[in-house]
Amino acid sequence: MANMFDLMLETNPNPTLASTWQTLRPTFVPDPTPEEQADLERRADQHSSDFFDDINLNV
Repeated sequence: MANMFDLMLETNPNPTLASTWQTLRPTFVPDPTPEEQADLERRADQHSSDFFDDINLNV
């Protein structure tokens, strides 16, 4: 998402928006590292499996 705002400012400079974005940009979470991405995917798979177990869809 941060890259989208960067691109918006490059293509349509707006001093007010640029100032606001410079203040907010550090608060955005950067793209996950490969390890973080793998952990997110593992947790999502586990959550899905648990959910399907709860509603008896896992065979």
